[in-house]
Amino acid sequence: MKSMKNSENKILTVYNTSKELEEAKIDTAILPVGSIEQHGPHLPLGTDWIIVQEVAKRLAEKIGNCYLLPAIPYSNSQEHLEFCGTVSIRPSTLAQTIRDIVLSLYLHGIKKIVIISGHGGNWIIKPTIRELNLEYPDLKVIHGGPMGKKPVDVHAGEHETSCMLYLNEKWVRKDKIVDCVPDATQEYLDYVGMKGVTKYGPWGLASRASKEKGKKIIETRAEKIAEYVKETFRKLEEIERSTPRRSIIPKPYEKG
Repeated sequence: MKSMKNSENKILTVYNTSKELEEAKIDTAILPVGSIEQHGPHLPLGTDWIIVQEVAKRLAEKIGNCYLLPAIPYSNSQEHLEFCGTVSIRPSTLAQTIRDIVLSLYLHGIKKIVIISGHGGNWIIKPTIRELNLEYPDLKVIHGGPMGKKPVDVHAGEHETSCMLYLNEKWVRKDKIVDCVPDATQEYLDYVGMKGVTKYGPWGLASRASKEKGKKIIETRAEKIAEYVKETFRKLEEIERSTPRRSIIPKPYEKG
């Protein structure tokens, strides 16, 4: 993704130079987190990674003046490991990766960071954000949240299939779509993994997907995250003015 600019906003990416980023004096970054895991017989392994990058790009366009980072492709996908092609890293590895990225940005004056996850299994992100904020009082890291889904639409169902149809219809194997709504709750993923509750991988009604639904899902999600991000940063600055923050947890890194 190349640098995007208009008359009001600067959106810098890894296609910019170090000097360009320094001169832009940007203090906000967006870090998307995806996953590489099975998405049934009809969707690509990189579905979460693909969708979250698109949402992040649209978010950057809405908030402006930010550094849009490439999405982390790997995350915690242990529940999908019985399916070929799934790549999972430990929650502690993901947490440390996020910490290192955030603190690298912090060293260069980028202290407002939005993390958005395209994979619902990345529970470790929230405690990692909490820890960073409590260690570094002048850091504001917020969670833009995972992609919202209906209770029966857990994985590779109507929601994700619609998004992929909208982004590129060729990526969806329409002749291989399978509907599956297991007689179980999501807690069973902790007990037996995805293959224990759904033989083919999906959990949802992918046959109900459409390109039009995908367009609405992505546009609405980006808009809602943008509203949340703007309001949260505004509120945090208001709190900071009335109640100066201090470090609660000892900092392992200090700017030299």
